[in-house]
Amino acid sequence: MKDILIINPQASKGSMHFRDERIMDALAKEGIAPELIKTEHPGHAIELAEEAAKNGADRVIISGGDGSINEAVNGLVNAQKQGFTRTALGFIPAGRGNDFCAALGIPKSLPEIVQILKQDHRIHSDIGSAGDGTFERYFMNGSGYGIESAINYYASRSVIRGKLSYIYGIAKSLFNDLHIQEAQIDIDGKMISYPFVLFAAMNGRQEGGGFRLAPKYSLNDGLLDICMVGGNIPKAKLLLTIPHLSNGTLDFPGILSMQAASVHVHLDPDKKGLFSQIDGETIIERGFDFYSRVSPWKIEIICPENY
Repeated sequence: MKDILIINPQASKGSMHFRDERIMDALAKEGIAPELIKTEHPGHAIELAEEAAKNGADRVIISGGDGSINEAVNGLVNAQKQGFTRTALGFIPAGRGNDFCAALGIPKSLPEIVQILKQDHRIHSDIGSAGDGTFERYFMNGSGYGIESAINYYASRSVIRGKLSYIYGIAKSLFNDLHIQEAQIDIDGKMISYPFVLFAAMNGRQEGGGFRLAPKYSLNDGLLDICMVGGNIPKAKLLLTIPHLSNGTLDFPGILSMQAASVHVHLDPDKKGLFSQIDGETIIERGFDFYSRVSPWKIEIICPENY
């Protein structure tokens, strides 16, 4: 089996959750001998994953956070478009939030992670794509538009590491981005008007360091789980939704959830534009249109046997 291990040294702001040597030693003990390649700049994992697939890799193993996974997925899709479809994706979570891996049940212990890679249990997973109508980028875990994207924006640019960076992002976004905006939303061809402060279209279960915006998610149902926060409740009461978003109890005033294959959110251009993100990576700053859909492409991923 030909494995390529891609390590992002800047994951979790360069804290190097697992050292290269420790990862390679742990893999070697279980008879896994990948070629090790380190990313050198943003977007590099896209190039490396695509090249690995085109060169016949059976597996690309990505060590990093949700953003690193996102890059690997985009690289593998690029390869699939050229007919290279055999490469599966494995994970060694080493990022700020690790939301996608947490939902899969991938543990934090390196020896346990290596056992999952050794067992090589695979499933085919949906992926999504999002953009502003002029471009699209693929995502593994989730996409968002509004305050949760602002939270990611500020958290990723802070000097604080780990989940505390999300606390910082929440605090800053509450001051700068807590604006309920009326939007025209196309949900699988059905138009609705809805005032929101948060809009998420999820493939995975959670984002933002553990907010369970899609507690009933499935990775292979051909649908995104949509979560909107807003409605006609007073702005101050929006804070009451935070515990429910955290634990996934979405049947609460101010939270609207549903499933859809595609969505388009349009804001009045006379209003303030919003941030948008995929897998924790900002793709739009102060934009007025947000598109998200289930992609026709799928990715084979390695996960625990009991998933």
